[in-house]
Amino acid sequence: MEIFKKASQIFKSKPIIDVPDEEPGIPRVYNELYFYGRITRLEAEAILAINGMEDGLYLLRESITPMGNFSLTMAYEGRPVHYSIEKKIDGQFMIAEGVTFRDPVALIQHYQQHKTGFVTVPRIPCCRTRDQEAIAFRGLSYHDLHENMKNCAHNMKANLTQVLGPKRDSMLMHVLRTMHEKMPWFHGEISRDECIKRLEDSGHLDGKFIIRTRTDGQTFALTMSSDNAMRHYFILVNDGETYSIENGQRFKALIILVDHYHNKRDGLPCKLTIPCPAPDTKHQAWENYVKLSKNLTEKPGRRGLPHEDERNLPPTLGTPPGRPARTPDRPPPPIPIHVPFAMENHSDSLDEDFEEPELSPTPLGPPISEEDADRLESIYIDIREDVLAKDLRPDQVILEGKLGSGQFGEVRKGICLLSRSKSVPVAVKTLKNNDPAGEKEILSEASLMKRLNHQHIVRMIGVCKGESLMLVMELAELGPLKKYLEKNLTMKKWHQVEMMVQICDGMSYLESMDVVHRDLAARNVLLVSEHFAKISDFGMSRMVDNNSEYYRAHGPGRWPLMWYAPECLYFHKFDSKSDVWSFGVTMWEIMSNGTRPYERKKPQQILQFIEQGNRLSKPRDCDDRIYDIMLSCWELKKENRPNFKNLKDKLDHLYNEFYRSKR
Repeated sequence: MEIFKKASQIFKSKPIIDVPDEEPGIPRVYNELYFYGRITRLEAEAILAINGMEDGLYLLRESITPMGNFSLTMAYEGRPVHYSIEKKIDGQFMIAEGVTFRDPVALIQHYQQHKTGFVTVPRIPCCRTRDQEAIAFRGLSYHDLHENMKNCAHNMKANLTQVLGPKRDSMLMHVLRTMHEKMPWFHGEISRDECIKRLEDSGHLDGKFIIRTRTDGQTFALTMSSDNAMRHYFILVNDGETYSIENGQRFKALIILVDHYHNKRDGLPCKLTIPCPAPDTKHQAWENYVKLSKNLTEKPGRRGLPHEDERNLPPTLGTPPGRPARTPDRPPPPIPIHVPFAMENHSDSLDEDFEEPELSPTPLGPPISEEDADRLESIYIDIREDVLAKDLRPDQVILEGKLGSGQFGEVRKGICLLSRSKSVPVAVKTLKNNDPAGEKEILSEASLMKRLNHQHIVRMIGVCKGESLMLVMELAELGPLKKYLEKNLTMKKWHQVEMMVQICDGMSYLESMDVVHRDLAARNVLLVSEHFAKISDFGMSRMVDNNSEYYRAHGPGRWPLMWYAPECLYFHKFDSKSDVWSFGVTMWEIMSNGTRPYERKKPQQILQFIEQGNRLSKPRDCDDRIYDIMLSCWELKKENRPNFKNLKDKLDHLYNEFYRSKR
């Protein structure tokens, strides 16, 4: 209820019929009072809720991703319904299965008379109050953005009508590239020590942040507060064109990056909430920023405004909601170091001849560009929300070449048709022979995958029930990491560690969701591009019950012994610490160019090898610090192993060091 109370303080208003005059040269959509700007889906739903959720009540927002698209949020039967409005290459706009219009306003006007494509007509505009401006980016209104575009056009002696009309997109990006310099969160070129001092003087608050130019004058860094501690992130400038927080998504401007992490945690310990203002921030500028950066998903509280010369902020909003904090695990019973191993009692559950599945018999083509990878990521994020709630129709899934096979079926490349004009490449897990056991396994996998949404986890798009059951997922064009490692024997250390960081980030997310993967290995990490990895294959994954510390397997199966921790084999117990052991083996694979672990030792030999205190040997040319991390993952007592969050912090540090030196 807090979200709706907060929304009511800001947006509660009766629908306003009159609309301000359109400003010459600026698209009229930005002047409509039912247009709220770049707000999130959840915020849109909250606004409709506090305004009554009457059938046909609607508002318009600009999509968070990709830029340039819009979304219409409308109330129907007491719940919100969302429609994507896509901008076509020719500048026209349309909804799925619809006709094109010159702008979203014309589209809405048309559907107010024609219900086709909507559950009801958008008849009641849910309008902003007149003092509430539409948000272009957190802390920046469309009015201020257009004023900056006008000033830039004037300085360039460009035609204003052209700049704000047909050439708006190019001028917009030109302005956004330097807009960070006017934001209170940007502190210019200061040292790390000075940055820490300013944030500490301002007072810790989860999500409070500073962005600075590093002392090299060319790159940037984000410092944020979380759990009363400082977190530092190196902001990469990729080919001088895009910005990314280490291994995160890429953005064409710093202000877009900040806006993204205001709306999504996406690998950070929490969302960005409020800046530590730069010393020269004026009171009015700060007041305007706070007014335009309010997020309806935050908990209510008091936002303090500094006086002209104040650097410190009084208490503000509390921690934004995230995943519930996990209570500290009780220490599990120690693993016996010398448990007698009787092969006759375990041979059913240990697959001596376990072979990694053959994958990618169909060539997937050359590596896609990082830009295309980012574009696909945005598309998958957007469509998932709309498709996941209902099953896909058989005519929406077109199967192509085979990618791999498994116990109950095969994985094939395919195309998912979302509308007559929109399709996306997908991977499809198909069931052979309508095997009831296989159907149960696929539906179980689908149920778990539906909960997962992370950039380094292969997302499920939907389930299709036709002649056979199909699980439709994101396609990672480059295929398994193992195959890539085998073909690329001269990878730089920073590139190898980059893969580890991304895998660790995804596993940290699974750990936070109480999901045990149980089959982490290089073969089950897929590459979208050479620098974008995703964890896949959740057929063996399980949720850990809230009342337990681990998942206990109820029967034997074809288990990948070489990647399993001893407790999994002795007691059939799995938790995130057993996944940590598997991650250590996956790190070893990365540093060994995809070599099979343990040189084909038999199960009894491997366990005896481990019990005697032996571990996989250090790969050739492996940095000692990387190998030390592997060894920490292979502690016999699982309570002595690090968690994925700690592992990621260590690997982040090594990645930054190796990347700077290009080792």
